[in-house]
Amino acid sequence: MKFNFCLLICLVAIFSFNAQDLKKFDYELLGAIVLDENQLISYKIQFNLEKNNFIQGYSITDIDGEDETKSYIRGYYNQKTNKIQFKESDILYTKSKFLPEEFCFVSFEGNFKGDSNKKLLDGNFVGIYDDKDTCATGKIKLVGKKFIKKKVKKVYKKIKKVKRVDSIVKDNLKPENYLKKFSETKINSGEKVSVFVYSSKIKIDVWDYGIEDGDIITILQNDKPVIENIKVSRRKQSFVLNINQKINTFKIITVDAGKLETNTTKLKLYDFRREYEVVANLKKGEAAILNIVKLTVKPKKNNK
Repeated sequence: MKFNFCLLICLVAIFSFNAQDLKKFDYELLGAIVLDENQLISYKIQFNLEKNNFIQGYSITDIDGEDETKSYIRGYYNQKTNKIQFKESDILYTKSKFLPEEFCFVSFEGNFKGDSNKKLLDGNFVGIYDDKDTCATGKIKLVGKKFIKKKVKKVYKKIKKVKRVDSIVKDNLKPENYLKKFSETKINSGEKVSVFVYSSKIKIDVWDYGIEDGDIITILQNDKPVIENIKVSRRKQSFVLNINQKINTFKIITVDAGKLETNTTKLKLYDFRREYEVVANLKKGEAAILNIVKLTVKPKKNNK
């Protein structure tokens, strides 16, 4: 009970995303990595169960924090024994300033009660660097998104009766506002997000995901305009960007934030099997940066 209460408070504090999930997964779990030093790091996994008990999906670490990182996960889940294991690999994006070779990837083994209402996942993990050295150890404790939604509804019923709680806080804690915002990364003024791609060209969709109110943006690539003064509407506009350098800096500038005075532009990038969405949370004159890092495919090592 103590952990569940701490988990709920932790979730209330960290989730401040700006769009509904578009891609559905068989399982979506939220909670925390608990390091051996009793440090908590917010953690989310979403995955599909495929043939032969194989699972694949994504993990998000340090949600809405300065080191927020999204990685691929692959592993196995046996519904009969409730045993599950997965490993992180291949970073999709990160807000962290660490280099890719400095990232600590989770390797997890534990139990998952996928058929229960709570959908509790609990077990041990080892953090591993790209060179196979150990970087962290601890536990992972997660529960299902629907279970959390029920808990949030109960908390909200109590909070909305308390007169001392600010009306804005109450509105943010409404279940429909609190749990609808999970899948994309919010990028604020002055922030940098690094996205890792393999292609020399990427497609980008741009649209207004909120109320269409006249948002206008410009995007610079390495300080040169590639998308200039476009009015963002509910209709998606598509562009193709050339990724010529290893690191390509894209600066998103809000030229006009519209009548609501806050830019609600969403950008979706497509690269090979990757899709990445970002919400520009910017006022007029503000800017944020996407560093698009071009990766090379590592050759497979021959085992002799």
